[in-house]
Amino acid sequence: MKTPPADSFSALLRERGLRATPRRLQLLSLLARAERPMSAHEIKAKWKRGRIDLVTLYRALDALVAATLARRVDLRHGHIDYEINRSGNHHHHLVCTGCGVIEEVTACPGKNLGELALARSAKFASLEEHALEFFGTCKACVA
Repeated sequence: MKTPPADSFSALLRERGLRATPRRLQLLSLLARAERPMSAHEIKAKWKRGRIDLVTLYRALDALVAATLARRVDLRHGHIDYEINRSGNHHHHLVCTGCGVIEEVTACPGKNLGELALARSAKFASLEEHALEFFGTCKACVA
């Protein structure tokens, strides 16, 4: 996917009440170009302009997640991964437990599962979001 121009990221940040700092713009651009969710260490390794320490990077990621511009994904790699939260691109992931290959799943059974869970819940009145990841073995690992 083509990376949106920096001015559109600036507008998105301002809409969400965040300043469009060079770090945040670079982080959004990096996440937008990524072909899969990335860990903070992977993001730091791809950082181009200047240096960034992990504490600052995690703060920036937390701010983007809170503003719903990025999302956390737990792919059971022993750390949290991050990806850009593109409007209209709700998806989940298939993850191979053998080699770690990741594939996006655009079909979303989560809405129906959420409604079922809510109907059976004694304590919850509503759901705002869900996260759903699938783990198994890819065709290459089976062969």
